[in-house]
Amino acid sequence: MINHFPVMLNEVLESIPINCKIVVDWTLGHWWHSRAILEKFPSIKKLFGFDLDPNILEETKNRLKDLEDKIEFIWSSYVDIPKFLWGQKADFVLLDLWVNMEHFKDWERGFSLNYNSKLDMRFDNKNGKSAYDIINDYSEQELIRIFVDYAEFSIPKAQEIARIMVRERKNKKIETTFELKNLLNQVGLGQKASTVIFQAIRIETNKEIDNLKLMLDQLPNVLSDWWRCGIITFHSLEDRIVKNYFKDLSKSGLFELVYKKAIPANYQEVLKNRASRSAKYRVIEKIFIKD
Repeated sequence: MINHFPVMLNEVLESIPINCKIVVDWTLGHWWHSRAILEKFPSIKKLFGFDLDPNILEETKNRLKDLEDKIEFIWSSYVDIPKFLWGQKADFVLLDLWVNMEHFKDWERGFSLNYNSKLDMRFDNKNGKSAYDIINDYSEQELIRIFVDYAEFSIPKAQEIARIMVRERKNKKIETTFELKNLLNQVGLGQKASTVIFQAIRIETNKEIDNLKLMLDQLPNVLSDWWRCGIITFHSLEDRIVKNYFKDLSKSGLFELVYKKAIPANYQEVLKNRASRSAKYRVIEKIFIKD
Protein backbone atom coordinates (compact mmCIF):
# COMPACT_ATOMS: atom_id res chain seq x y z
CA MET A 1 0.00 0.00 0.00
CA ILE A 2 1.28 3.45 -0.91
CA ASN A 3 1.97 5.74 2.03
CA HIS A 4 -0.89 8.14 2.64
CA PHE A 5 -0.67 11.29 4.71
CA PRO A 6 -3.93 12.04 6.53
CA VAL A 7 -4.90 15.63 5.77
CA MET A 8 -5.85 17.93 8.66
CA LEU A 9 -5.82 15.04 11.14
CA ASN A 10 -5.40 17.25 14.22
CA GLU A 11 -8.23 19.54 13.12
CA VAL A 12 -10.52 16.55 12.60
CA LEU A 13 -9.72 15.07 16.03
CA GLU A 14 -10.24 18.43 17.74
CA SER A 15 -13.68 18.82 16.18
CA ILE A 16 -15.05 15.50 17.41
CA PRO A 17 -17.21 15.72 20.56
CA ILE A 18 -16.25 13.45 23.42
CA ASN A 19 -18.33 10.37 24.23
CA CYS A 20 -19.05 9.52 20.59
CA LYS A 21 -20.69 6.14 20.18
CA ILE A 22 -21.28 5.79 16.44
CA VAL A 23 -18.97 7.29 13.81
CA VAL A 24 -19.17 7.20 10.02
CA ASP A 25 -16.08 7.55 7.85
CA TRP A 26 -17.54 8.02 4.38
CA THR A 27 -14.08 7.69 2.76
CA LEU A 28 -12.43 4.87 4.63
CA GLY A 29 -9.68 4.46 2.02
CA HIS A 30 -7.90 7.24 3.90
CA TRP A 31 -7.63 4.87 6.84
CA TRP A 32 -5.38 7.03 9.03
CA HIS A 33 -8.32 9.18 10.09
CA SER A 34 -10.32 6.15 11.24
CA ARG A 35 -7.44 4.65 13.20
CA ALA A 36 -6.69 7.94 14.94
CA ILE A 37 -10.37 8.51 15.79
CA LEU A 38 -10.79 5.04 17.30
CA GLU A 39 -7.55 5.31 19.28
CA LYS A 40 -8.40 8.74 20.71
CA PHE A 41 -12.05 8.04 21.52
CA PRO A 42 -12.41 4.67 23.31
CA SER A 43 -16.10 5.38 23.88
CA ILE A 44 -16.81 4.63 20.20
CA LYS A 45 -18.79 1.41 19.83
CA LYS A 46 -18.89 1.21 16.05
CA LEU A 47 -17.27 2.97 13.10
CA PHE A 48 -18.94 2.48 9.73
CA GLY A 49 -16.32 2.78 6.99
CA PHE A 50 -17.37 3.19 3.36
CA ASP A 51 -15.23 2.78 0.24
CA LEU A 52 -16.10 2.15 -3.40
CA ASP A 53 -12.77 0.60 -4.34
CA PRO A 54 -12.79 -3.13 -3.41
CA ASN A 55 -8.99 -3.42 -3.64
CA ILE A 56 -8.33 -0.49 -1.32
CA LEU A 57 -11.06 -1.68 1.07
CA GLU A 58 -9.39 -5.07 1.34
CA GLU A 59 -6.01 -3.48 2.03
CA THR A 60 -7.60 -1.24 4.64
CA LYS A 61 -9.17 -4.24 6.37
CA ASN A 62 -5.69 -5.68 6.78
CA ARG A 63 -4.30 -2.38 8.07
CA LEU A 64 -7.08 -2.07 10.65
CA LYS A 65 -7.30 -5.74 11.60
CA ASP A 66 -6.48 -4.98 15.23
CA LEU A 67 -9.57 -2.74 15.38
CA GLU A 68 -11.93 -4.89 13.31
CA ASP A 69 -14.28 -5.53 16.24
CA LYS A 70 -15.18 -1.83 16.18
CA ILE A 71 -15.36 -1.32 12.40
CA GLU A 72 -18.04 -2.21 9.90
CA PHE A 73 -16.32 -2.33 6.50
CA ILE A 74 -18.73 -1.40 3.72
CA TRP A 75 -18.03 -1.71 0.00
CA SER A 76 -20.39 0.97 -1.24
CA SER A 77 -20.77 4.64 -2.02
CA TYR A 78 -21.40 7.00 0.86
CA VAL A 79 -24.80 7.83 -0.67
CA ASP A 80 -25.99 4.43 0.62
CA ILE A 81 -25.39 5.20 4.28
CA PRO A 82 -29.02 5.02 5.57
CA LYS A 83 -29.54 1.37 4.64
CA PHE A 84 -26.30 0.34 6.35
CA LEU A 85 -26.97 2.18 9.61
CA TRP A 86 -30.17 0.21 10.18
CA GLY A 87 -32.01 3.18 11.64
CA GLN A 88 -29.16 4.26 13.93
CA LYS A 89 -27.94 7.85 14.07
CA ALA A 90 -24.30 8.87 13.74
CA ASP A 91 -22.58 10.97 16.40
CA PHE A 92 -19.83 12.08 14.02
CA VAL A 93 -19.58 11.88 10.25
CA LEU A 94 -16.35 12.50 8.34
CA LEU A 95 -16.03 12.99 4.60
CA ASP A 96 -12.52 13.45 3.19
CA LEU A 97 -12.91 14.24 -0.51
CA TRP A 98 -9.25 13.83 -1.40
CA VAL A 99 -8.79 11.11 -4.02
CA ASN A 100 -6.67 8.27 -2.69
CA MET A 101 -3.09 8.60 -3.97
CA GLU A 102 -3.08 4.91 -4.84
CA HIS A 103 -5.41 5.71 -7.71
CA PHE A 104 -2.92 8.12 -9.24
CA LYS A 105 0.08 5.87 -8.75
CA ASP A 106 -1.59 2.72 -10.04
CA TRP A 107 -0.79 3.55 -13.65
CA GLU A 108 -3.11 0.94 -15.13
CA ARG A 109 -6.22 2.77 -13.93
CA GLY A 110 -5.81 5.91 -16.03
CA PHE A 111 -6.13 8.55 -13.32
CA SER A 112 -2.85 10.30 -14.12
CA LEU A 113 -1.61 11.90 -17.32
CA ASN A 114 1.94 11.00 -16.27
CA TYR A 115 1.48 7.31 -17.18
CA ASN A 116 0.27 5.88 -20.48
CA SER A 117 -2.63 3.56 -19.80
CA LYS A 118 -6.17 2.79 -20.83
CA LEU A 119 -8.69 5.44 -19.86
CA ASP A 120 -10.71 4.16 -16.92
CA MET A 121 -10.71 6.46 -13.83
CA ARG A 122 -13.44 4.53 -12.01
CA PHE A 123 -13.05 4.11 -8.26
CA ASP A 124 -14.95 0.85 -8.63
CA ASN A 125 -13.57 -0.40 -11.94
CA LYS A 126 -16.20 -3.11 -12.25
CA ASN A 127 -19.22 -0.82 -12.39
CA GLY A 128 -20.39 2.25 -14.28
CA LYS A 129 -19.12 4.11 -17.32
CA SER A 130 -15.37 4.54 -17.66
CA ALA A 131 -13.55 7.68 -18.77
CA TYR A 132 -13.15 5.96 -22.14
CA ASP A 133 -16.94 5.68 -22.48
CA ILE A 134 -17.44 9.32 -21.56
CA ILE A 135 -14.76 10.68 -23.91
CA ASN A 136 -15.86 8.55 -26.86
CA ASP A 137 -19.64 8.39 -26.40
CA TYR A 138 -20.77 11.66 -24.85
CA SER A 139 -22.22 14.27 -27.16
CA GLU A 140 -20.36 17.49 -27.80
CA GLN A 141 -22.80 19.37 -25.55
CA GLU A 142 -22.30 16.88 -22.71
CA LEU A 143 -18.53 17.26 -22.96
CA ILE A 144 -18.87 21.05 -22.91
CA ARG A 145 -20.93 20.77 -19.72
CA ILE A 146 -18.18 18.74 -18.02
CA PHE A 147 -15.44 21.19 -18.98
CA VAL A 148 -17.47 24.24 -17.92
CA ASP A 149 -19.02 22.82 -14.73
CA TYR A 150 -16.13 20.74 -13.39
CA ALA A 151 -13.00 22.21 -14.99
CA GLU A 152 -14.47 25.74 -14.81
CA PHE A 153 -13.21 26.59 -18.30
CA SER A 154 -14.80 29.36 -20.33
CA ILE A 155 -17.57 28.28 -22.68
CA PRO A 156 -15.53 29.11 -25.84
CA LYS A 157 -12.55 27.07 -24.63
CA ALA A 158 -14.76 24.19 -23.54
CA GLN A 159 -16.42 24.23 -26.94
CA GLU A 160 -13.04 24.13 -28.67
CA ILE A 161 -11.86 21.13 -26.63
CA ALA A 162 -15.13 19.23 -27.08
CA ARG A 163 -15.21 19.94 -30.82
CA ILE A 164 -11.73 18.54 -31.37
CA MET A 165 -12.47 15.50 -29.21
CA VAL A 166 -15.55 14.67 -31.24
CA ARG A 167 -13.67 15.21 -34.50
CA GLU A 168 -10.70 13.03 -33.49
CA ARG A 169 -12.76 10.14 -32.16
CA LYS A 170 -14.54 9.82 -35.51
CA ASN A 171 -11.23 8.81 -37.05
CA LYS A 172 -9.97 6.73 -34.11
CA LYS A 173 -11.28 6.09 -30.62
CA ILE A 174 -9.39 7.94 -27.86
CA GLU A 175 -8.17 4.98 -25.83
CA THR A 176 -5.23 5.99 -23.64
CA THR A 177 -4.18 8.76 -21.28
CA PHE A 178 -1.37 9.85 -23.59
CA GLU A 179 -3.73 10.04 -26.57
CA LEU A 180 -5.98 12.32 -24.53
CA LYS A 181 -3.00 14.33 -23.29
CA ASN A 182 -1.72 14.83 -26.86
CA LEU A 183 -5.15 15.95 -28.00
CA LEU A 184 -5.29 18.52 -25.20
CA ASN A 185 -1.83 19.75 -26.18
CA GLN A 186 -3.21 20.39 -29.69
CA VAL A 187 -5.62 22.96 -28.25
CA GLY A 188 -2.84 24.69 -26.33
CA LEU A 189 -3.29 23.12 -22.92
CA GLY A 190 -0.14 22.56 -20.89
CA GLN A 191 0.40 20.17 -17.99
CA LYS A 192 -1.59 22.17 -15.42
CA ALA A 193 -4.64 22.81 -17.61
CA SER A 194 -4.60 19.23 -18.90
CA THR A 195 -4.57 17.98 -15.31
CA VAL A 196 -7.72 20.03 -14.66
CA ILE A 197 -9.42 18.40 -17.65
CA PHE A 198 -8.41 14.94 -16.40
CA GLN A 199 -9.85 15.87 -13.01
CA ALA A 200 -13.13 17.00 -14.58
CA ILE A 201 -13.46 13.73 -16.48
CA ARG A 202 -12.74 11.78 -13.28
CA ILE A 203 -15.44 13.75 -11.44
CA GLU A 204 -17.96 12.90 -14.16
CA THR A 205 -16.86 9.26 -14.31
CA ASN A 206 -17.46 8.72 -10.59
CA LYS A 207 -20.40 11.12 -10.26
CA GLU A 208 -18.50 12.84 -7.45
CA ILE A 209 -20.51 16.06 -7.42
CA ASP A 210 -23.86 14.27 -7.76
CA ASN A 211 -22.93 11.90 -4.92
CA LEU A 212 -21.80 14.78 -2.72
CA LYS A 213 -25.15 16.50 -3.17
CA LEU A 214 -27.03 13.27 -2.45
CA MET A 215 -24.98 12.76 0.72
CA LEU A 216 -25.65 16.30 1.93
CA ASP A 217 -29.39 15.84 1.37
CA GLN A 218 -29.32 12.80 3.66
CA LEU A 219 -27.23 14.44 6.37
CA PRO A 220 -30.11 15.89 8.47
CA ASN A 221 -31.55 12.39 8.93
CA VAL A 222 -28.22 10.70 9.60
CA LEU A 223 -26.88 12.78 12.51
CA SER A 224 -27.88 12.47 16.15
CA ASP A 225 -28.90 15.64 18.00
CA TRP A 226 -25.95 17.72 19.20
CA TRP A 227 -23.51 15.79 17.01
CA ARG A 228 -21.38 16.82 14.06
CA CYS A 229 -20.34 16.36 10.46
CA GLY A 230 -16.92 17.42 9.18
CA ILE A 231 -16.05 17.64 5.49
CA ILE A 232 -12.60 18.17 3.96
CA THR A 233 -12.68 19.52 0.40
CA PHE A 234 -9.89 20.05 -2.11
CA HIS A 235 -11.76 21.41 -5.13
CA SER A 236 -13.30 24.89 -5.27
CA LEU A 237 -16.54 23.51 -6.69
CA GLU A 238 -16.89 20.97 -3.89
CA ASP A 239 -16.15 23.58 -1.26
CA ARG A 240 -18.78 25.99 -2.64
CA ILE A 241 -21.38 23.24 -2.54
CA VAL A 242 -20.54 22.30 1.07
CA LYS A 243 -20.29 25.96 2.14
CA ASN A 244 -23.67 26.88 0.69
CA TYR A 245 -25.37 23.75 1.98
CA PHE A 246 -24.03 24.20 5.51
CA LYS A 247 -25.07 27.86 5.37
CA ASP A 248 -28.62 26.91 4.38
CA LEU A 249 -28.79 24.28 7.12
CA SER A 250 -27.68 26.83 9.72
CA LYS A 251 -30.48 29.18 8.64
CA SER A 252 -33.04 26.45 9.34
CA GLY A 253 -32.46 26.73 13.08
CA LEU A 254 -31.74 23.01 13.28
CA PHE A 255 -27.98 23.27 12.72
CA GLU A 256 -25.10 25.52 13.76
CA LEU A 257 -21.79 26.15 12.06
CA VAL A 258 -19.01 25.04 14.40
CA TYR A 259 -16.57 27.33 12.55
CA LYS A 260 -17.84 30.47 10.80
CA LYS A 261 -15.28 30.00 8.04
CA ALA A 262 -13.51 27.00 6.56
CA ILE A 263 -10.27 26.03 8.27
CA PRO A 264 -7.33 25.70 5.84
CA ALA A 265 -4.44 23.31 6.28
CA ASN A 266 -1.75 24.98 8.36
CA TYR A 267 1.60 26.07 6.98
CA GLN A 268 3.58 23.25 8.58
CA GLU A 269 1.30 20.60 7.12
CA VAL A 270 1.50 22.10 3.63
CA LEU A 271 5.31 22.02 3.84
CA LYS A 272 5.21 18.30 4.65
CA ASN A 273 2.39 17.40 2.26
CA ARG A 274 1.77 19.57 -0.80
CA ALA A 275 -1.50 17.77 -1.48
CA SER A 276 -2.97 19.55 1.55
CA ARG A 277 -2.40 23.05 0.18
CA SER A 278 -5.95 23.36 -1.16
CA ALA A 279 -7.63 21.54 1.73
CA LYS A 280 -10.49 23.21 3.60
CA TYR A 281 -12.33 21.80 6.59
CA ARG A 282 -15.91 22.73 7.46
CA VAL A 283 -17.92 21.41 10.42
CA ILE A 284 -21.60 21.64 11.22
CA GLU A 285 -23.48 20.58 14.34
CA LYS A 286 -27.05 19.36 14.67
CA ILE A 287 -28.97 21.13 17.44
CA PHE A 288 -31.19 19.30 19.90
CA ILE A 289 -34.78 20.49 19.60
CA LYS A 290 -37.22 19.60 22.36
CA ASP A 291 -40.66 18.40 21.30
